[in-house]
Amino acid sequence: MSSCQGCGHELVEIGLTIDGSRIVMRSCSTCDTRSWHRDGDPVHLDGVLTDLSAVPTRYRRSLSS
Repeated sequence: MSSCQGCGHELVEIGLTIDGSRIVMRSCSTCDTRSWHRDGDPVHLDGVLTDLSAVPTRYRRSLSS
């Protein structure tokens, strides 16, 4: 486990893979700090959101039925 650079407490990590890249969100529940990393390198949240929106939807359900 990683430690928060702000307060030193343990971080929660949530990972996913987008088009072959490993995306990890690290969150500190003590000081409410969050950071995003792609393949180990820090990235801004807007970069992660752009990556997510660029991935074609593999499953779509109609809400009209």
